[in-house]
Amino acid sequence: MTDRARTPGSHRRVRRPALADRSPRRLVLLVACGLLFVVGVAGTVKAVTDGRALPSAVSVHQATQGGSPSRRGSGDERAGPVPAAAERFDAARALLARQARALTERNRAAYLRTVDPHAKDFAARAARTYDNLVRMGVTEYRFGAPVEDTVGLTPDRRAVLGPTAWVAEVDVTYKLEGDPAPWRTTLRMVFVERDGVTYVAADREGQEPTGPTALWWEDEVTVVRGTHSLLIGVAPRSRLERIARTADRSVERVSKIWGQDWAQHVVVLVPATQQQMERVVGVDAETQGAVAAVTTSVERANPTEASHIVLNPDTFDKIGSLGRLVVLTHETTHVAAGATVSAMPLWLSEGFADYVGFHDSGLSTDVIAQEFLAKVRRSGPPRDLPQKEEFDPQAEDLDEAYEAAWTACRFIASRWGEAALVDFYRAMDSASTEREERRAYREVLGITPEDFVEAWRDWVRDVSVGG
Repeated sequence: MTDRARTPGSHRRVRRPALADRSPRRLVLLVACGLLFVVGVAGTVKAVTDGRALPSAVSVHQATQGGSPSRRGSGDERAGPVPAAAERFDAARALLARQARALTERNRAAYLRTVDPHAKDFAARAARTYDNLVRMGVTEYRFGAPVEDTVGLTPDRRAVLGPTAWVAEVDVTYKLEGDPAPWRTTLRMVFVERDGVTYVAADREGQEPTGPTALWWEDEVTVVRGTHSLLIGVAPRSRLERIARTADRSVERVSKIWGQDWAQHVVVLVPATQQQMERVVGVDAETQGAVAAVTTSVERANPTEASHIVLNPDTFDKIGSLGRLVVLTHETTHVAAGATVSAMPLWLSEGFADYVGFHDSGLSTDVIAQEFLAKVRRSGPPRDLPQKEEFDPQAEDLDEAYEAAWTACRFIASRWGEAALVDFYRAMDSASTEREERRAYREVLGITPEDFVEAWRDWVRDVSVGG
C-alpha cells in the first residue's frame, strides 16, 4: 500500500507544440505536463482558420496598531545610534500597521509617508504598488510580525542606507474584491530610521528577480471584472475585456459538468511577456516558450482553497478564439477541482480537464486525439495508461500521452456516463493510498484497474479503426 504525497503550491501548465505542419481546417488541443513542483496542462490547437492554434503559512499575526510616528530627537540620520532591538521591532510593527490602515482606508498620502524619503526609486515603486492594490479593490491587508533577517544588507546597500537600516521578512495577506480567497506573500523589507522616524526603504531587498513575485509588485496593472472572472494584467483594457468574456464562458462550461459547488469564479493574470510570466510563476527564464497558460496556487494564502491562472501572452495570443476557450476551460477545470494540490494519477487529472475543455466543441475524437490514434493504427494501443514520466515536458511522446489521457476519460463517459466520470474523478482525488484508488474503480466503475486498462485498450483500438 503506497501513500500519495500532495504538493501544495504546485502549478499546472499548458504547452503548445508547433503547428506549422497541421491542417488549417482542424483544431486540436494536445495537453502536456511537467512534474517537479510543477505539473501542467498543455495544448496544441490547430485553428479552424489559418493561424497558430494553441507552485506556507496560512495564519497571519495581526500587526500591532500604532499611531503617529514617535520621534526620539534630532540628530545625524546617517550616523545616529542604532535603535535597540525591541525598540526597532515596536517601531516597525507600528509602521506596518499605519501602512496597512492607509491602504484599506484609501489614504495614498498616509501610505507614502511610511516610505523612506531618501529612497526615491523605491518610493516610485511603492506608489505604483499602492495604486495597483487600490485598483484591484483590496478589502483586507494585514502584515505579520517582522522576522529579522540576520544576513542583512550588502556593504554597498549599507553604505547607501546607513547604520540604522535592518532587514526583516514580513508576511502580508490580503483579499481582493470579487476574489473569494486571500493572497499571501513574504516581503524582505528594509526598515531605516531618519531623524528619529522609522520608514520602509525597500520591500523586496535582495530577493531573486526570477520570483515568484506578484504581478502587481512588478508592473502597473489594469483590472477588469467579468461576471465570473477577475482579470489583472499588463495589457490594454480592451484585450483584458475580451479574455474576461472567454473566462466567463469557461466558468459556465465547467459548472455544467463539474457542478456548481465551487466558487464559480476565476482570477486570470495576464503578464506583458513570457519573461514576466516566468517571474510571476517562479520558474527559470526561457523555459515556458511552449506554455500557453499555468494554473498555480503560488502566492495563495492557502493553496488547498484557491488557485489562479497565469497566461503566457507570447503563446496565448497566437491561438484562435476556439483554442483560447478550450485552454481557459481546461485551466478553469483545474481551478474548480483544486488540481494544484491533488496527487491523483496525472492521466486522470489532465485527461479530465481536457474532456471538459473539449466538451461540446464540435470536434471529433479523431481530431482531438489525432497523433495518439495515428500511433494506435500503426502499432496498436499502448499496454498501459500514460505514466507520470510520460508527462514530463521533455518526453518524446508528450502529445500522445495527453491525447491518451483524454481518450481514457472519453471512454469512461461513453461507457459509464459523464456523471460517473465526475464521480470517479472525485473518488480518485479523495484517495490517499493505492488500496483506496482500487476501491474507487470498484465502487464507481464496477471494475478493477487492470480490467479497466484492457477495456480502454479495446475501445481505443475500435475508435482508431472507425476514425
